[in-house]
Amino acid sequence: MKHILSLAFTLAQSYVDEVVEFQGQPIRLTQYGTNFDVELTKRLIEQYDGHVDVIALSGLPPIIKYKGGEFTHPVSLELKRCAKETLIVDGQALKDVYLPWAMRQFVLKNQQLLSKKRIGIYSASFQLNLLEVLEEFQNQISMADPFYFLRLPFVLTSSEQLNLFLRVGNNLFRKMKLKRSQVADFSPRKHYPFPLKKFLSSDIFVGAMNTINLMDLHHLKGKVLIVDFATPEFEAKLKAHGVSKVVACLPHLNIGPCINYAVFEALLQALQQVTAHLDENNLLDWIQRLHLGPELRDLNAKSDDEKTKFAFIIHPLNKKHLFYHPKLKWVTQNFPQALEPFENAAENIISMLPGIFYGRILGVKSEKNGKEVEGLIYSATETPRKLMEKDPEVVYRRLVKLAQHASVAGAGIIGLGAYTKIVGDAGITVARRSPIPVTTGNSLSAASSLWAAKVAVKKMGMVEEQDEIMQGVCMVIGATGSIGAVSAKLLAQKWKKLFLVAPRAYKLLELKGEIARLAPHCEIHVATDPTPYLNACHLVITTTSSRGKKVLDINAVRPGCVICDVSRPFDVTEEDALKRPDVMVIASGEVELPGTVKITVNLGLHGNVVYACLAETALLAMEGKLESFTLSRNIDYEKVLEIDRLAREHGVRLSHIMGHQGIISDEEFELCRGHAIKALTKN
Repeated sequence: MKHILSLAFTLAQSYVDEVVEFQGQPIRLTQYGTNFDVELTKRLIEQYDGHVDVIALSGLPPIIKYKGGEFTHPVSLELKRCAKETLIVDGQALKDVYLPWAMRQFVLKNQQLLSKKRIGIYSASFQLNLLEVLEEFQNQISMADPFYFLRLPFVLTSSEQLNLFLRVGNNLFRKMKLKRSQVADFSPRKHYPFPLKKFLSSDIFVGAMNTINLMDLHHLKGKVLIVDFATPEFEAKLKAHGVSKVVACLPHLNIGPCINYAVFEALLQALQQVTAHLDENNLLDWIQRLHLGPELRDLNAKSDDEKTKFAFIIHPLNKKHLFYHPKLKWVTQNFPQALEPFENAAENIISMLPGIFYGRILGVKSEKNGKEVEGLIYSATETPRKLMEKDPEVVYRRLVKLAQHASVAGAGIIGLGAYTKIVGDAGITVARRSPIPVTTGNSLSAASSLWAAKVAVKKMGMVEEQDEIMQGVCMVIGATGSIGAVSAKLLAQKWKKLFLVAPRAYKLLELKGEIARLAPHCEIHVATDPTPYLNACHLVITTTSSRGKKVLDINAVRPGCVICDVSRPFDVTEEDALKRPDVMVIASGEVELPGTVKITVNLGLHGNVVYACLAETALLAMEGKLESFTLSRNIDYEKVLEIDRLAREHGVRLSHIMGHQGIISDEEFELCRGHAIKALTKN
C-alpha cells in the first residue's frame, strides 16, 4: 500500500492516520499539523524520508514570481531539501496548471457573480495564477500585500504596482519569519486608514484557506469568498461569520479530511509508476480525467423560519453533579447511601470519558426582533478539580472536539461555562481552533453581577437615590483587574463616592484618572488596604485573584453593607459570611431567557433561569452577532455596555440573586436588614 506523509505547516498540532481510497486504490495518509514549527517539520521529514512514497508539504509560501525575477522563502527551500530519498510536493505545480484554466471557465459561467465587482485579494503575491483571470473581467481589484506582509497602510490596485512592490521588497520578504502572528488579522476594532477601509468594503475576497483561517473574519459578513480549497470545518466557520457564498477552487473530492493541493498532488504522484515529479502533461490529463472545477456554495441562504442555534459547554460542578445525567439518576434514586464511597472513583473514571451532548434549550424568543433560537448543551465530564489538574492542551482538544460536534449540528456560536472558560488562556486557543466562534460569557456575567448588586442594595434600603445617583459609598477590591476595572467604571456612573482598592498604587492612579473622565460627578478615592474605609461602604465588590486568601476583614464591614463577591474561588468564605448576619453577601445574579423556555437538562437552576455566561451566548445568537465576543481574562468595558444593552433589548433579565447556599429570598433580605438596623442603632 502506498503511504503519503502530509505536513500542514500552518495548522495547530494535530495528527491523522487513516487509509483513504483514491481511484480504486487504498492509500495510507498520515498528517501532522506542525503549527509554524520549522524544526518539528524538519524532524518529521527526516524521520519519514525513505519510509513513505510521497511527502506533501502545505502552508508554506510559494515561489513568488515578478517581472525580472522570482524568489522562494528560505524556510521553504530548506524544508524541501530535507528529504534525501522521498519526493516532496507542495501543490504548486498543480495550482499553476489547474487554477488559471479552471477559474476562467468558472467566471465565464458566472459573470454576474464575478465580473465588474470590487475584489480584495489578501496576498496577490500568493495568488498570481488568479490575478490575471480576475483582471480580465473588468473587476476593480485591490491587493493588501503591503499590509499583509509589512503592516504598511496602503493597497495596490494593478499588476504593475504589485510587480514594483515585489521587486523592491523581495529582500525583506526573504528575511521574514514564518509565524502565526505574521498573518494580518483585519480586526474590526482597529482604526484603518482609508485605503484599507476601502479594501475591507470589497464585494469579493480572495485568499488561501490556511491563512484566512488565522484571521479575524468579521469583515466577511455578507460577502463572497474565493479560496483555494475549503474543508467542511472551514465552511462551517465561514457560515458562522455570515459569509454569503464561497467559491472553492478545488472541489470536495470525498477522499478524506486532509485534502489540499499538496495532498492531492501527492495522491496523483503516488499512482505514478515512476518516481519523477509529474509534468504539465500528466497534470492536464488528470484534470480532464477527474472533471475538476471550482464549486460555488451558498452558506447563508436561510429560510425566514429557520432557527439559529447556539451551543454551550457545561461540566459537573462537584462529584454529586456527576449523577445529574438522566442515565445516571437511577443511582442516586435507588442507592443514595452507597453513593458517597463511589464518588471519588466515579470522578476519576468519568473524567477520562469524552464530552457528551447533554440536551437542548428550546423556545428562547427575542423581544426585540421575535427571532427564536435553540440551545445545544454539551457537557465536559471533568469536575473543577479535574479540569485544573489536567494539562490545558488536553482540555483544549476536548473543548474543540465539542465545538466541532456543535458546528456539525448547526450551531453558529458556542459558549464556555464555569471552569471551562478559565482553563489555560481563557478561551483564546479554543476560539482559534474552533470551527465556530467562541465566547466565555464573562461580559454578561460582569453586567449581571452589577444588576444583582444594585437590586440587593435597594432591598437592603440603606442608600437613597437622587437623580439616578446612589447617594452612598461603594468600593471595588481588585479594582485594577479586568473585571474590577469594568465594574468600577460602571459603578462610578451611578454612585456618589467610590473607593478603588488594589495592591499597586500607580495602577490605581491611572484607573482613577480614566474613571474621572467617564464620571466627573463621582468622588473617587484610592487605597491599597480596604480596612480603614469598610465601615463607610454600602456596597463592596470583590474581584480579586487571591485564590482563597482573605482580602477583607468581615468584622470591619458596615452593618447593612452588600458584598458582591464575583471572585472564584470566593474572596468571602461562607464561614465569614455567617459571622455577620447584618451584612448581605451575594455571589452572582442568574438571569431569565425570554420566551416560553423549555430546558431539557439539569443546570442546577429552575424554570427558564440560566447562568449569565450561557445567556450571553443566546443573546449573540438572537442578535445575529456570531462572533468570538468575550475571550481571555481581559473584559472590554465597551463590550460590557454593549451586552448590557442587548440584554435589555432582547429581554434577558435578572431572575435571582445567588449566595453561597443558593437563591437568596426576600425573607432573608428582610432578616438581614433587621439585623443591620439594630446594629446601626446600637452604634
